[in-house]
Amino acid sequence: MRQTIFRGNLCVDENHQLHINVPADMGDEFEVIVLPLRPQLAKNALSDDEQFMLAAYSAVIDNDPEEDAIWEKYVK
Repeated sequence: MRQTIFRGNLCVDENHQLHINVPADMGDEFEVIVLPLRPQLAKNALSDDEQFMLAAYSAVIDNDPEEDAIWEKYVK
């Protein structure tokens, strides 16, 4: 299974649904975070370091409250 982050800007169809084509080597289960694209988000965009920390945080979430507390002081 490939460990990677898929990031892209998607548009909903006429039924207001998103469709994502996922490479087979990424596995079968995913965590999905949906953020609306708005002009104000562009000016408040995350820096490269913030994007890395968010991706790293997302990759290691395992319901461990002690570990979560350590990560949260860097993410916030």
